[in-house]
Amino acid sequence: MYMLKKRTFFWLALPLCLLILALWGYHMYNKPHQSAGEERSVQTIDADSLYSQYQHDEKDADQRYLNKVIEVTGKFSEVQHSGQSEIWILSTQTGMGAVNCQLFGDRKETVHPQPGDKVRIKGRCTGFLMDVMLADCVPQ
Repeated sequence: MYMLKKRTFFWLALPLCLLILALWGYHMYNKPHQSAGEERSVQTIDADSLYSQYQHDEKDADQRYLNKVIEVTGKFSEVQHSGQSEIWILSTQTGMGAVNCQLFGDRKETVHPQPGDKVRIKGRCTGFLMDVMLADCVPQ
């Protein structure tokens, strides 16, 4: 008798847990995207300084900047188009690397700065892959 109650409880609790898990997954899937433009930046830094920190000690720079919203100022170099997004390239004085700032869909600009113009961009740092990468950027 006791084993029958345990088994009944298990077969009633299992679908309930699966339903709760499915509802949580649906909620997370439909959760609105939180733009980096709406968040407060933790630091303002020059593109040259950001790149050199990543170049010298990537682990330390990751601890400071990875997945955090930062504002970067630098010299605009060019725009690259990648599907639904634009990538603004901020050149560095070393000439070997850059800071790549990805602007998505509705964040894309219709008027671009001219090469050599000084710009300020806010975005979420996603790490270092030959260049420093910023995602979900918004020109300031």
